[in-house]
Amino acid sequence: MPARRPHRTEVMKPRTLYATLVAAAFSSLASLPAQAQMASGTTSAYDSSRSSLLPYTRNGYIGLNVGKPHYSVPCGPVGDCDNPSASADVYVGGMFNRYASIEFGYLHMGDADRGGGETRAQGLNLSLVGHAPVWSNLSLYGKVGTTYGRTNVERPLAVGLATGHESGWGPSYGLGATWDFSNNWSAVLDWQRNKFEFAGVGKEWVRATSLGVRYRY
Repeated sequence: MPARRPHRTEVMKPRTLYATLVAAAFSSLASLPAQAQMASGTTSAYDSSRSSLLPYTRNGYIGLNVGKPHYSVPCGPVGDCDNPSASADVYVGGMFNRYASIEFGYLHMGDADRGGGETRAQGLNLSLVGHAPVWSNLSLYGKVGTTYGRTNVERPLAVGLATGHESGWGPSYGLGATWDFSNNWSAVLDWQRNKFEFAGVGKEWVRATSLGVRYRY
């Protein structure tokens, strides 16, 4: 009987493992409200009787988006460049009326490989959001605001790229869609761009396309 070859175990790369864990956690979170979906299927994204954490607003909500970011910063003359595996956006919002709201949140755009090192961008965002119901429980939205960002560039190779920390204000905007599948929960598709200050480069855009869930309390 031929000898059995030893089983070879493949080890995930850290970035692949991180992305897999994020996707698994997000999938588990999203599956919970779907199990409690109301039988009637009729929902309302705005209810003036609900309170909000943000002043002068009603019908408050919190949300979590996980997506794929893209950095527009130069790569440098040597070294491989690669965008992060995942970004995250956690936010709280409140409605002024059925068609307008304000959101405040924290976003982390992940660590990008650049010039043999890592470039990171994160920040606090404040945005005004306009909502447009289009069909049944489906709505579109557009948002514009500002992000106070902090960046860090680390580079072990001497390739002519500046390193260090930068911070400051930059514009932001985005588009998206929400689908209300219960009176409290919504699925979110989001695309946004935020401008950050980077060492030796100046202000550059970082964009992200993401999926998320939103809870109205």
